[in-house]
Amino acid sequence: MRTYAGRTMREVLLERLEPTAHSEFLVYVMGPYTMFSLDYVLQEEVDIDDTDAELGAFGDPDTDLIDDLREIVEWMRTDIGVNAFLAVDADIPTETVPTETDQERMNVISQSKAYAGASNAVVFVLPKAGVRDGVDIEIGAVLSGFDLGHAEGTPRKPPQRFHVFREHSVSSATLDAVPFEYEVALTEYGTRSELHDQLARFLAGVIRSERRGDFPIDDGFERNDNSE
Repeated sequence: MRTYAGRTMREVLLERLEPTAHSEFLVYVMGPYTMFSLDYVLQEEVDIDDTDAELGAFGDPDTDLIDDLREIVEWMRTDIGVNAFLAVDADIPTETVPTETDQERMNVISQSKAYAGASNAVVFVLPKAGVRDGVDIEIGAVLSGFDLGHAEGTPRKPPQRFHVFREHSVSSATLDAVPFEYEVALTEYGTRSELHDQLARFLAGVIRSERRGDFPIDDGFERNDNSE
């Protein structure tokens, strides 16, 4: 679904997102919004406060995981200048939102595909502390939706525009399969600063490829060739 309310999704995003130094360079950031909770798996007689669990670089129990993801997005927007955003930032209601609205609704998979199609780069951030069940499904749906699997013919969007970043020790059969199933890179990070460095290198590479004309003019969105 490349349109929303009769307009291209790219037009909608550029209108709704706050401008940045390079507003035309959209970066869709996907990741778990919910932090893994120890009381979900521990037996009732186990005291959580007495349990020593290492939840990684984004495992602060006093911070919502979506706030950590938003911090990453804001870092990309301010330090790099790209127009990074989370799904919730576009304020497009999904079919599961129980509020009254006259806006057109989208299911979460169609929404993610539309955001990815409208963006210059798509980033998946998978921290150790996050509940990833739904995100793993979305990753597979997005990558398959753009025909990025090996030997699937011509991708609908260059696979170089996608990158998966997962924290060390993240256990996921879906993520393990990404490099084998799809033509998309997967990188592991250990600290927030490592993640920032890897994100900066990835985005710089996409920007260079755009400026060299390595990507097709029509690769899923209408691109402004004069954008910096």
